[in-house]
Amino acid sequence: MGTERFQNPAIGSQIPPIIKEMTQEVINKWAEVSTDFNPLHVDPDYAKNTRFGTTIAHGQISIAYLNELMTNWLGEGWICGGKLMGIRFLKPISPGDTVKAKGGVVGKTVRNGEQLLECEVFIENQSGERVVSGKAIGRFIR
Repeated sequence: MGTERFQNPAIGSQIPPIIKEMTQEVINKWAEVSTDFNPLHVDPDYAKNTRFGTTIAHGQISIAYLNELMTNWLGEGWICGGKLMGIRFLKPISPGDTVKAKGGVVGKTVRNGEQLLECEVFIENQSGERVVSGKAIGRFIR
């Protein structure tokens, strides 16, 4: 966990990123857990004949990475009521991709005595292209 988690983040503060390597093994394990065996995810022979040319990761894997990003940063403030909103899948993530989940604080409000942080969150691929984007709302707990 980054030390920034224990400071009062200002608008413009960056969330310490996480980096993940996508592999077919990760995709296959997610398929087992989710029971989503769509051949676009798990069958390389099928997927090579699609517009993607290869298998692609389930969207829920990206959402799990964004949840990990926010949990690492806000801890209990994320686990106890944090929300991802407006998630958009812009480009597929495929085996061999290295992705980086990132974000920053874009707004702060106080509601019922709690400081809420509004964050822009996103995932970039190894070329720096955004592949997933959205917003997150979490609590800052001192």
